[in-house]
Amino acid sequence: MLTEVKNNLRIMFISIKYNLMKAMENNVAFLTSVIMMIFNNASFIIQWLTIFAFKETVGTYSLNDVMLFWAISSGGFGLAHILFNGIIKMPEYIETGKLDAYLTVPKNPLCYLATSSLEPSAFGDLIYGYIALIIFNFSLKNILLYTILIIFGALIYISFASIFNSLTFFFYRSSVLADALRDVFLNGSLYPDIIFNRAVKIIFFTLIPSAFASWIPVHLIMDFNLINLIILIAFTISIVTLAFMVFNRGLKNYSSSNLMQGRS
Repeated sequence: MLTEVKNNLRIMFISIKYNLMKAMENNVAFLTSVIMMIFNNASFIIQWLTIFAFKETVGTYSLNDVMLFWAISSGGFGLAHILFNGIIKMPEYIETGKLDAYLTVPKNPLCYLATSSLEPSAFGDLIYGYIALIIFNFSLKNILLYTILIIFGALIYISFASIFNSLTFFFYRSSVLADALRDVFLNGSLYPDIIFNRAVKIIFFTLIPSAFASWIPVHLIMDFNLINLIILIAFTISIVTLAFMVFNRGLKNYSSSNLMQGRS
């Protein structure tokens, strides 16, 4: 069991390293995409500065608090697309038969698939998250806690994406629904929980668990609570496990196109 986990982690590390080297073959294009993403995200700081110029708080949240939501969301989103971007491409691989290439390796196919792709601009999201944290909520404790919490956020986000992308095994073009739900997930994680009514909050704690990827981590940085951390860890383990279960169930329903296409 431990040997299998170790081997899967080794393969994932090698795959991520390969993707990074490939992305950086064109340094200019890579740096341009990263810088443009940082500037794109930074434009929202201006939006919030304008809002807080007219009022001191949004509910009970100050500008520094609100920027924590953006830092956590951007960091988790960026990390997910750096490490596990292959999950986003899962529907395409299933529908075209490209998934065959990931079934021929002796390792867990979902792990191999997840680390098969990297989105260069996601480094901009990750860097922006740290910039926002340092500008508005700097402390060594916050940086350490933030680094840990965006890992949970990335795992929750990508597991959520995997669960709904796995529906492509059962329903053609279900990727449209998955893409829409991912957008809702991201938008829900960017904004303070206080602006949403009770019904929406219930959705963000259940069907679309943005609250676990953003709201709980933000409150852990603002006011650390061991019980909330345990809840976050338990939920992360649960949704990652569910993602593997749904994917493995979907594989039983997968009809190979026999394309046997290798990775480019």
